[in-house]
Amino acid sequence: MAEQEEKPIRVVDRRMFTADGELRPGVDLEEAPEPAAKAPPPPASASKEEGPEAEPPRSGAREPKTTFGALVGWIATNAYSALGLLPDAAGRSHADLAIARQMIEWLALLEQKTRGNLSFEESDFLSRAIYELRLAFVEVTRPASR
Repeated sequence: MAEQEEKPIRVVDRRMFTADGELRPGVDLEEAPEPAAKAPPPPASASKEEGPEAEPPRSGAREPKTTFGALVGWIATNAYSALGLLPDAAGRSHADLAIARQMIEWLALLEQKTRGNLSFEESDFLSRAIYELRLAFVEVTRPASR
């Protein structure tokens, strides 16, 4: 039996930054897209309560053009609807906080299970969606003041 020649193990460090926080030489940073023009603020006469014609809450992050981004967007939209912030097909809003909480937990679980395997855009979109949904949940469940 012929002895196999042992091949040396090659380790490649693919991190973008050194231990000192400096950018490694030869690392190409993806250019961020130019920020889109901000939408004008809502008129001052708009009330705090939203009617059926109100627009859905918008995330600060743009949805990545991937199936993962579509999945996160779909779950987040359904969570907003379950919070009563989006009207149904008949134009009525109704809240089901148990369903909203479950969908927010799904997104948090998805973030935990995909950590390290997503692009920056996907990870950022997911974390922003979770953050904004948690804030909306707190706002909806907070007792009304006076």
